[in-house]
Parts: sequence; C-alpha cells; structure tokens
Amino acid sequence: MSFLKEKKGIGVIICRMQVPKLTESHKKMILTVCERHQRVVIFLGTTNKPIDKKNPFPFEFRKEMILETGFPISSIESFYPANFNILPLPDNRRNNKKWVNNLDTMIQSFLSAKEEAILYGGRDSFIPYYQKDGGKFECSELAAEDYDSGTELRALAAIKLPKYSEEVANSILWSLNQIL
Repeated sequence: MSFLKEKKGIGVIICRMQVPKLTESHKKMILTVCERHQRVVIFLGTTNKPIDKKNPFPFEFRKEMILETGFPISSIESFYPANFNILPLPDNRRNNKKWVNNLDTMIQSFLSAKEEAILYGGRDSFIPYYQKDGGKFECSELAAEDYDSGTELRALAAIKLPKYSEEVANSILWSLNQIL
C-alpha cells in the first residue's frame, strides 16, 4: 500500500487493548495511523458482559487509559481531541457477518462523500474475519514493534499486590461487585 504525503481519509483502529497500560506497539500503532490520516477513530471491542480474566477493563477505563497515555502532542495535535474519537464496538460472537455490517455502518457514519477509510489491526487481529464476511473497507495489518501479549501482561499484573490507597480499595470493591 502506498501512502501519500498528504493525509487523507479516516484511519480506523480496531482493537481491545485489555492491558493495564498501553504497550509500545499500541502507542506506535496509534501514532502511525495519526500520521497517515486526517482523522482517527479507535473502536474498542466490548463484550457486553461482566468483567472477567480475559476482559477485566470496561470501555470507559480503556478509553481513559488511551487519552491519558501522554502521546507527544506534536504527533497528534492536529487530531486531538476534535479529530480523534474512541468508541465502543460490541462483540457479536454468534454472528460475525452482523458484527462486520455493524462496524461498516458505524464507520460510514464518519465519512464524507467520496472519503475513504482504512482499517488497521495488529497481529492476530480482526482482519481475516472482517474480509471473510464481506467488510467493505480496505484493511492494513501493522507489524508489532514488540511482542507483549495482553494475556501475559494481565497475568503479570494480577499477581502483584497493589499498594494501598483509597482509590485502589474502591477499585477492588468495584471489581468484586462486577463478578459476584
């Protein structure tokens, strides 16, 4: 794929980002897409179920994590916040074709006449499933800059006892309330 020096269209990142903090790969992916496009939309996959070991962080928590990561402002100042959107993308495990159609409809709502969108994912991403079930937008897989696994990062974080603070205590109580 050839990218023009002039930024065009919308870059769409489809991901889960179920990690305690963004990896360098996550940061690089966001910055790369911001450098290539006038506008960026990040869709964070949501399960619509209570938290669990694989999906411990709710949408709003992950959205805040992205916004508070502290990207170099010069890299995304022309996008953030007006041209930088983060939205939930509900799973549809029973019917991937419906999930693809829903995603395409959501993306279409951002597009102007004759404007295009390119969807981005990393390794083991949504791309093969999206293409198999008739997704209408171009896709691009970005190479991982590191090999951190979200599963491994969650496992490491889960065994570390957090330091006491009222906020941590409230977080533990909130989490228990979600799973009990």
